[in-house]
Amino acid sequence: MNEFRLFAHGETFDPDAYLASTTLKFDGVWHKGESGHNHPKSSGVFKVLGDGRTVPIVEQELIAIDYLTANREALKVLARVPGVTTFILGLQYHIEPEEGTIGFCLLPSTRLMSLVLDIGIEPAYYVKIDSRKESI
Repeated sequence: MNEFRLFAHGETFDPDAYLASTTLKFDGVWHKGESGHNHPKSSGVFKVLGDGRTVPIVEQELIAIDYLTANREALKVLARVPGVTTFILGLQYHIEPEEGTIGFCLLPSTRLMSLVLDIGIEPAYYVKIDSRKESI
């Protein structure tokens, strides 16, 4: 699953009413109770920012910064829409740790953190650890 996206949702959020009132374009919408979605108890909207499986994390942050900067005011409005209780910028990071690695740390850049705090978005890093090594 590609998690390099921006999404907003909540149990009482009305995405249809919101979409009728905004100039922002979204790639998907879901409604409470629909099957096949990660959030069946809420309704929401999402915007895919790229393919997090192939775009390096540094590029993901740059793409996110550009999108957030270009849409800052409209996204601030979305953060305050009645019913929106979750507003997340998801970034996806794949790591193939070297032998002996026991942990790592991910932090958003200062610019990205400044933007998400200003808008009212929570950054989330979805990490996939691929520790499978081919035997020779």
